[in-house]
Amino acid sequence: MARGNEVCYNRSNSSVPRFPRYLAMRIGLKLTAAFLGIASLVGAAGYLARGTNREVEHEMERLSRSAVVKADTAEIADALYTSHLAAHALAATARRGSSAVAATADESREVHGQIERSRQRIEQSLDRLRLTAESLIRGSADAWPGEAMDQEAARSLQSLQQLQQKSAEYQQLMHEFLLAAEEDAENAQQFLENRLCRHFQSELLPLLSAEREQARSEFTRGIRSTQRAIAVADQRRGMLTIAAAAGAVVLGLFMSRSIGKPLGLLQRAALEMGQGRLDTRVPVHSRDEVGVLAVALNQMAADLQERTVSRDHLDNIIRSMREMLIVTDTRLQIRYVNPATGDELGFVPDELVGRPLEDLFAREDLGPNAALVEILAPGLQCNMMSKSGDRIPVHCSLAEMSDAAGQFDGVVCVASNISRQKEAEAQILSALREKQLLLKEVHHRVKNNLQVISSLLSLQAQELRDPETIRLFQESQGRIRSMALIHEQLYRSDDLAEIEFAGYLEQLVAHLRHTFGNSAAEISIGLEVEPLPLPLDLAIPCGMMVNELICNAMEHAFPNCRSGEIHIGFHSDRSGYCLEVADNGVGMRTEPADTNASLGMKVVQALVRQLHGTLDVRQNGGTAFVLRFPGSQQRHPDSISSR
Repeated sequence: MARGNEVCYNRSNSSVPRFPRYLAMRIGLKLTAAFLGIASLVGAAGYLARGTNREVEHEMERLSRSAVVKADTAEIADALYTSHLAAHALAATARRGSSAVAATADESREVHGQIERSRQRIEQSLDRLRLTAESLIRGSADAWPGEAMDQEAARSLQSLQQLQQKSAEYQQLMHEFLLAAEEDAENAQQFLENRLCRHFQSELLPLLSAEREQARSEFTRGIRSTQRAIAVADQRRGMLTIAAAAGAVVLGLFMSRSIGKPLGLLQRAALEMGQGRLDTRVPVHSRDEVGVLAVALNQMAADLQERTVSRDHLDNIIRSMREMLIVTDTRLQIRYVNPATGDELGFVPDELVGRPLEDLFAREDLGPNAALVEILAPGLQCNMMSKSGDRIPVHCSLAEMSDAAGQFDGVVCVASNISRQKEAEAQILSALREKQLLLKEVHHRVKNNLQVISSLLSLQAQELRDPETIRLFQESQGRIRSMALIHEQLYRSDDLAEIEFAGYLEQLVAHLRHTFGNSAAEISIGLEVEPLPLPLDLAIPCGMMVNELICNAMEHAFPNCRSGEIHIGFHSDRSGYCLEVADNGVGMRTEPADTNASLGMKVVQALVRQLHGTLDVRQNGGTAFVLRFPGSQQRHPDSISSR
């Protein structure tokens, strides 16, 4: 499928191009180039403006110098005229003679003052002209270096030097005139007319006129140059504005074509892929980030096209299921079953469509008026009915379905045939029962063997005559009998790993009372035992210890058929178990840890170590043995404490 500018291809016939990583930042380079172009235009505009400003500033300096020159030359001319008129006045005063000596002296001083002031004005103006010329030459040399500026500077300095020289000569002539006026009026008049006036008219006035004319020409030229510079600046600014506008248009078109258009293609391709057209592809032309994104989008579309599950694929999965799959409508009427359902139940799938779902289950498994969804939702082992009426054990689970609006749209039921599991469970139970029978037989035979050993000891004891030896044989018989009772109880119990310890102690106490016969008639034995199951590895040593302690109490705690009481307690706590055997007899004559203790006490100590427990012996109005030991999972090193 081809759509607009999009390029579509099958992934099996073409591969998605990949670009090196160093080509993945071209958009940044494009933007950088655009910004650099704009910055270059701005820089060019600034450079042109700076050049124009420098030209205008230079011309304004020249205009300022011309104005200063004009003003100073006018000032010099005025001062010269004033000085020259004063000289004529002084000459006229000198010719009037001595008729008015006082008046003549006053006029002479006034004239001398005018001449002196004129001289000072001339010198000040010449100094200003010199400073103006020097500053203009320095500024022109910095702004516009070249041979033309050097020639112009030379001419300005030469003209100024000539003016200074002629002015100095004029001042010298004026000085000579003043001296002559004081000595001889006629000679002073002739000197004024022949030399001073001639020098003023032929030397100074032409130089001043030339200087004014040059200043006027420079002023006019400066105005024209300034106008021309402003016109050139306007022209350049207009050209630069046009160039900047054209560059902006070019950059805009370039960015739109290189970024905007590919992004538009990516947007349209993404929309079509979102609508399910996974064969849509984006044309890849650029080697920038947009191109890399197009490659990734094409790769994603190709992967989705390969991996997206189609309806045919889903139907194939459902047909291949070994579990039974049943789909119903909102009324729990069957509307679809997979082939495995028909194979397991013996129906053709079309025979089940439209039937109620509950017809496939044994009614006694569901109960009367049962809500099928509530019963099967968490998962349930039940029986389904085949076409022939046979029961098929299954594990069934059920879930509700919802439509796009979230409304109830039926249920889907999955059932697995567990007939083989049931058969395996039956075989395992049969094997377990066989093993239980074997273990019971083992315990029965151990009990019988222990009874045989006890009988042999009894027969052997009948041939003995030593009472102490007979007592030892009887104690051994008691120990064997305590172990035999445990195996007998295990043989009669359903649990072959633990025994109910309270019942065991009752049997053991009954056996010991029978063994001791009349000697135990005055002794009462009280039991305060919690009904706790005890593992076999704890029950045997506990039973032997109770046997030893009760036998020891009956033999030694109540001499001469003395009456008394024996108390047996057993309970559990956080640290493990506590077994207590106490009597109110005469007490013990030796400590349990004594090396000369009897065999019974040594057996007790060995059993305490086997149980990893502690034994506390108390003698206060009798003897009490308190044994504390941990459970099977809490064993710790043994310790025996006595007090």
